[in-house]
Amino acid sequence: MAFATIRDVAQKAGVSITAVSQILHGKGRFSDETKALVRRTVDELGYVPDSRAQGIRLSESRTVGLLVPDIRNPFFADLVSSMEEQLYEKGYSTLIGTSAEDVQRQDAFITTLLGQRIDGAIVVPEGADSPGIRSLIDRDLPLVFVDRTVEGLDTVPSVVSDPYPGIESAVDTLRQLGHRRVGFVAHSSLGSVNVNERETAFRAIAGELLGEDGAVVVDCDNSFRSRKDALMALLAEGVTAMLCAYSPDAIALIGLLHDRGMDVGEDLSVVSFDDIDAFRLMSPQVAIISQQTADMGRQGVEMLLSRIGAKRKRRAENRRIPTVFVQRGSVGGGVAPPER
Repeated sequence: MAFATIRDVAQKAGVSITAVSQILHGKGRFSDETKALVRRTVDELGYVPDSRAQGIRLSESRTVGLLVPDIRNPFFADLVSSMEEQLYEKGYSTLIGTSAEDVQRQDAFITTLLGQRIDGAIVVPEGADSPGIRSLIDRDLPLVFVDRTVEGLDTVPSVVSDPYPGIESAVDTLRQLGHRRVGFVAHSSLGSVNVNERETAFRAIAGELLGEDGAVVVDCDNSFRSRKDALMALLAEGVTAMLCAYSPDAIALIGLLHDRGMDVGEDLSVVSFDDIDAFRLMSPQVAIISQQTADMGRQGVEMLLSRIGAKRKRRAENRRIPTVFVQRGSVGGGVAPPER
């Protein structure tokens, strides 16, 4: 069924298109009978005013673009849900896209966003500068980075987590429980400045609390082989606990531990970034370093709407939200892992 147009309403009601438009917007001088006729015709035809056309007239669309790397990742799903709800409460619609951790796909969605006359965008960017990100900046479109930033683009405001408080609390808790050799699983292939900062923070904190020999760092990518190799390297180094910088890695590594007959929390303690539902559903529940997702989303929306409503260009503001360690059953006393 085709959408009814304002022309359809005017023809059926026997009035001009201008009359329909003015009546719907409460303008012009028309009899009560004509007003009632037009509104009744609108209801009968199911006519919905074209918001894009209204946006052109008003120089705003009340629409914001949201772009995240992977909507299937529970962390990003929670982040989008938080931001979408905040924007809805402020009267904004959202166009949501995913980059699938690919710069070209990211830029393709940005091109789509620019064709929709959006009022602004909140982006979890891929690691590097790109033509798509530059096109948003060059058009002076209100833009906020959330969760990640792009090195060299200091003019874009951002809301990211500060990994140091959460990692310090996690490592100190592990130390108090008797762990003296703790592994860290990095994920440098993401190209994320902020994910890489977690490794930097771990090295500094673990080096101070556990000594140089107490910190073991491995790296992996999204492949099964890479994650398995990372786990084998940690076990070979005799770690009794591991901390994962990227929650999908933690889920995969926990599965690999189960395949080897190792008990999480007993044979090996596990901590991961991101407070996602999956970690609360596992047995034992997985200890996490929370990035305070809801607060991050709220502040990102607050920052964007402030820039949309500003009459003059604002200086970039960069906020860092302290991470919080939440201890759960996946963290136990430090014992040497069994030989497998």
